[in-house]
Parts: sequence; structure tokens; C-alpha cells
Amino acid sequence: MSLSFILGNLLGRALVSYAVVWLVCWLTSRLRWRLAFQRSIRWYSLLAVLLLTLLGVGAVVGRGAQL
Repeated sequence: MSLSFILGNLLGRALVSYAVVWLVCWLTSRLRWRLAFQRSIRWYSLLAVLLLTLLGVGAVVGRGAQL
């Protein structure tokens, strides 16, 4: 397994996690996308992105599958 494969997989999971967090921020911002972007870069939103990414990687590793 190459380093670029692992980094690409982690980056992809982080982007999908950010999209999920942004979608939640967008819905709680009453569909105002600019406000959703502002809320999605706060520390607790970035922490949520990190946790979602780690949970995704942990689920794959827990099953014994490759990243």
C-alpha cells in the first residue's frame, strides 16, 4: 500500500466529513450558505470533521479491511 493511496484516502474521508458538517451547518443556518461556511470553520466544527474522519478510518480498520 503506497503512501499516496493512504493520504488520498484520508483526504477523501476528510472532504466527505467536511461536507456532512457543512450540510448540518447549512440546515441549521436556515439554508444560508455563507453563514454555513462561517460556522463550518469554527473550532467545534473542525473537531467534528476530525472525529468523523477518524470514525470512518476506525470502522474500516475495525473490520480488518484495507484503507
